[in-house]
Amino acid sequence: MKKTVLLAALSALLLAATTAPALAQYDWDVGVEVGDWFLYEPTLILWESDQVAFPPFYLQYLQTYNESSLMNYTVIDITGDVITFEVTYHWTNGTQTTTTLEENIASIESSLMVIGANLPDGAEIRPAYSLLDMWPMPARYLNESIMLETETGTRETNVLDHNSDIFNQIYHYTYYWDKETGIQVYHAEHATDVLNENQQMFSYECEVKLIDSSTGVIIPDLTGPAMLLTLMAITIPIVLLNRHKKPHTS
Repeated sequence: MKKTVLLAALSALLLAATTAPALAQYDWDVGVEVGDWFLYEPTLILWESDQVAFPPFYLQYLQTYNESSLMNYTVIDITGDVITFEVTYHWTNGTQTTTTLEENIASIESSLMVIGANLPDGAEIRPAYSLLDMWPMPARYLNESIMLETETGTRETNVLDHNSDIFNQIYHYTYYWDKETGIQVYHAEHATDVLNENQQMFSYECEVKLIDSSTGVIIPDLTGPAMLLTLMAITIPIVLLNRHKKPHTS
């Protein structure tokens, strides 16, 4: 089976693995309310490839990051552990589109836009599972809670920073969530991958930052020492690349 086919299956499982077990070892508190809204700025910082068409089909969200300037998430329903967002995309061509997103904070099917409020250090937020019954994917645990300076004051923040070995290629992910609300305030990822047996290589780096909200939770201070160290860990492998450019699609 070609790697591209396996990666397509991987993408689907990572985004919506609805058969995985729920996380039951914590009291899952919802930290947001209906009507809360959160405004994000997505950025595709780097796309580097002379061979691979942009974007690879299992990384379609990179095109969203490249072609949108803002993404607004508004809580429209909360039922048990399930939070429903109305998501409005503000595109660079001046148009807007709206969709909905359901996040279950107590199961793997969540895309990690929001997690439980006031979770302790070491809390499991995504259980282990087997990809295609062949590759074990480890559980994900909060690394730590740190204090981040924002324009509205100091906020306690949960951190998940990890590497994923996907078919012998390393993808690096960093997440920050406001501890009181559980809402994601920062997400970054980067990777260099060889797409298939033809050795088609690509590199990418992207980030999503919370820049405004109805709750007062906003982007962390990117000059703060804790965030700076994380960003250094993310960007140092990237600066060795020869070209740093943002693709433009017609």
